[in-house]
Amino acid sequence: MQSRWCLIVLLLLAVLAGTARAQGRTVTGTVTDSSNGSPLAGVTVSVQGGLQSAQSRDNGGFVLAGIPDQDVTLVFRLIGYKRGEIRIGVGESGPVTIGLTRDPFKLEEVVVTGQATGQERRLLANAVSTVDAEDLNNTPTPSLEQQLQGKVAGADIQTNSGAPGGGVQVRLRGVTSINAPAEPLYIVDGVIMSDVAIPSNQNAVTGASQGSNPTVNQDAQVNRIADINPEDIERIEVLKGASASSIYGVRASNGVVIITTKKGKAGRTQVNLSQRFGFFGLSNTIGERVFANAAAVDATYSPGTGAANGCTATACPFFDHEQELAGNKPLSFETSANVSGGDDNTRYFASGIVKHDGGIIDNTGFGRQGVRINLDQKLGSRVKLSLNTNVLHTKASRGLTNNDNTTTSYYVVFAFTPSFADLTQNSDGSFKNNPFVPSNPLQTAALSTNDEDVWRFVSGANAEFQLVQSQSQSLKFIANGGLDFFNQKNSLFFPPELQFEPNDGLPGTSLLTKADNLNLNLFGTLVHTYTGSGFTATTSAGVQHERRNLDINRTTSRDLVGGQSNINAAVNIAVDEKRNLIKNLGYFAQEEVVINDRLLLTAGVRADQSSANADATQLFWYPKAAASYRFPGLLGNGSDFKLRAAYGQSGNEPDYGQIFTELAPTLNVGGFPGLVVSTGATTGAADLRPERMKEIEGGFDGSLANGKLNFELTGYRKNVSDLLLQRNLPQSSGFNQEILNGGSLRTQGLEAAIGVQPIDHRNFSVLLRTTFSMSRSKITSLNIPPFTQGGFGTSIGTFKFEPDSSPTRIVGNDTLTAPLKLPDGTVLPVGSSVVRQVGDVNPDFRMGFSGDVNMSRLSLHFLFDWQKGSSILNLTKLLYDLGSVSPDFADPIAGSTQTVGQRRLAGFGEVTGNYVESASFLKLREVTLSYDLSGRTTRGIFGSRSARISLSARNLFTVTNYDGLDPEVSNFGNQAIFRNIDVAPFPPSRSFWLSIDLGL
Repeated sequence: MQSRWCLIVLLLLAVLAGTARAQGRTVTGTVTDSSNGSPLAGVTVSVQGGLQSAQSRDNGGFVLAGIPDQDVTLVFRLIGYKRGEIRIGVGESGPVTIGLTRDPFKLEEVVVTGQATGQERRLLANAVSTVDAEDLNNTPTPSLEQQLQGKVAGADIQTNSGAPGGGVQVRLRGVTSINAPAEPLYIVDGVIMSDVAIPSNQNAVTGASQGSNPTVNQDAQVNRIADINPEDIERIEVLKGASASSIYGVRASNGVVIITTKKGKAGRTQVNLSQRFGFFGLSNTIGERVFANAAAVDATYSPGTGAANGCTATACPFFDHEQELAGNKPLSFETSANVSGGDDNTRYFASGIVKHDGGIIDNTGFGRQGVRINLDQKLGSRVKLSLNTNVLHTKASRGLTNNDNTTTSYYVVFAFTPSFADLTQNSDGSFKNNPFVPSNPLQTAALSTNDEDVWRFVSGANAEFQLVQSQSQSLKFIANGGLDFFNQKNSLFFPPELQFEPNDGLPGTSLLTKADNLNLNLFGTLVHTYTGSGFTATTSAGVQHERRNLDINRTTSRDLVGGQSNINAAVNIAVDEKRNLIKNLGYFAQEEVVINDRLLLTAGVRADQSSANADATQLFWYPKAAASYRFPGLLGNGSDFKLRAAYGQSGNEPDYGQIFTELAPTLNVGGFPGLVVSTGATTGAADLRPERMKEIEGGFDGSLANGKLNFELTGYRKNVSDLLLQRNLPQSSGFNQEILNGGSLRTQGLEAAIGVQPIDHRNFSVLLRTTFSMSRSKITSLNIPPFTQGGFGTSIGTFKFEPDSSPTRIVGNDTLTAPLKLPDGTVLPVGSSVVRQVGDVNPDFRMGFSGDVNMSRLSLHFLFDWQKGSSILNLTKLLYDLGSVSPDFADPIAGSTQTVGQRRLAGFGEVTGNYVESASFLKLREVTLSYDLSGRTTRGIFGSRSARISLSARNLFTVTNYDGLDPEVSNFGNQAIFRNIDVAPFPPSRSFWLSIDLGL
């Protein structure tokens, strides 16, 4: 019924808009760059307070029709330039000429403040970070989140693994939950995107969930926002605070990332081509113990082992297993093209990409193909339509890494394989058996496959109807709909000839996971604007409907007949299916008032209901309020200073299925099939509801020297209540655990950003920017007893949750280095074993520092990313120590049982603290050197209007004291808390690229 009424309203509005005729006069003019007088294309020219708008063409000229025959102000906007204004009197029609001044920090860009409203950055009452096309794609990356690393204050962006294809988690403004989703909400051109991460089912081979942590999220899975092509992005807005993100309601407590893709510009058709060639190379290794001679080998292993493996009394052979496995440097390439153009009524943008990243390990790599078409159409002066469509295909081949309880993944095997073991191929092409562990990583990499194949279709449509338009008032209706559908197929094949395959008595394994995901969303918004003397009031209200449907099917086939890879060619076949469906409905209203272009006042409210709650019809309300005031000239001529404060609430809904548990099929006593409560079943509390976040932020920002120096500082405090927790139930209840709301936590922090352009000449300019952020979290209350969760228990390392403690602290077995007095008066002596905090994964702070230096035709870009503090649990090194192959291993000291450099050998559960290390690092994320070839030469040789050649590198070097492969890894993938656990990850790599960009 609701959908029917929405359709009727849309049709009536379309009829009203279609019958309206354009009236008024036409004004013409030209827009130029004030620094050099060159024409500017793509400048948006609009009537202040009105709907009429146009874009400048290649020659800077514009034609703006439908202007009322009265005094009006024309506003000129272009990203990267300060806005311009010209007053046009009654009867004037031009031509007018205006020059725009460059705005390196984009202080006057318009930023989203509501579902269909926006404000200039200089007026914003909350901190919002933006990254535009100029800051993206300096060096190619598999996923867009990696393009944001080091560029957004308050964003903790972590690459979970070095595997091709991504696998990145983004956390904005610290911890907001323990068990609820942690990733931000992604919106692309009005389409609410899925960022779900679906495990590949490699656990069926590695048995990772069979240990002390039964989660299946140890498969190095990829979060699906990685499918989006960064080349298509025009700008990204990151809404971090609740006042900004609460316009999206129940899914916005982790922040919102709004992505706008490129649009066509009025003027002649333009074609841009880009060709990149490069390669990836292994950037770090753990190292391996070098055995001195046969005697050293026999002291570690059984007598005669040294001689049997080629050792002599004076030396042992050495095989660099890490280089043998991950020493590949295959060719990588990326070819992209786009075409755009149009006129004042119709504009178009189309793009295509073919990308291939070669993997440093055999049978690994990443590829993307995609096509995008964006259309914008005006129908008269009252109707605007836009359609954005994107078809994407990605394929990631990710090898076999991460945690493993069957000794099959690469680095788990290396941990128990000494460096003198020869794992290479025989003369006939077969691989040698590993005599120490029943698995050969070189053979596994060469013969097995782990492919993730995704097809994705994203489409969004937007219709804007101008219902009322006068000099003082405007009323418009905006309808927006979006569809995001993808099909993901994970195919894993482990042939019977692999050394480890016969271990379970079922040689040969084929795994197939198929997932279909469909996200639908529909917005309808009314926006009324009233412009009076010295003030503007914008009122907006609307409704949003959202539907998310995820279906996952897994087939596990063992004991393959004849070594075939088909899942039906097996003796032992198991099938599993999971289906998720969530429906949300939200209502929102907001009022924004701007007085004298100095004071901004905002108030709004959002109400949501969701099928993920115990009561699917209950509305949860999330209010917001914000204010800012500008002081132009306060800090001198050409300065601007603004004070701001904001308050907002948002929510984090329960996961699908937390309100109920699955029933398991069985045969009852009478021999008939039926359903029973499954082992380990959970139930949801009768009032299960979303977590609620209340956040207040305040700060200031401003600029000096006509925008040459820009600064901002923000402090915030979040109070999260109704945390989603789980507690044990008595067996008589029929369930093992209950999901309930209880407890609270507090997160507070600081964010800062500074940008300066100390030199700005036509042939030489320097632009420097830095970001800083820090956050601290504390559990303020729990209505259940303290508990441990995540990790692998106190014998190796886990997370403990109790009041007045950090939710990100790691606890584990440790040895006292000083006496400890217990609450009962007992004093534990030095050397006693205790369970206590041994680390905290939350960093002390993060900083990014970037620079752009332009010298005539030559330009240099660089970006450093610095993380100070943070703890990481290095279980890879623990495994190496257990296997006696750590590179710092030394032979026993004469007359002693101790060793030099070795931390322990006896087994698990001794001193967890020995394996908690600092995750501090400094990385050179990006460096690019470019030369502009534009001019007569390029026009003569290439026939192009512009040409550029670039050399670039990503993750060129890392400075860290961490003893593992990479201080950013996270075995459990995207998690709210359980990060920074290093268990046999895919090794990190650096990349190098040569790029040629042409504009035709």
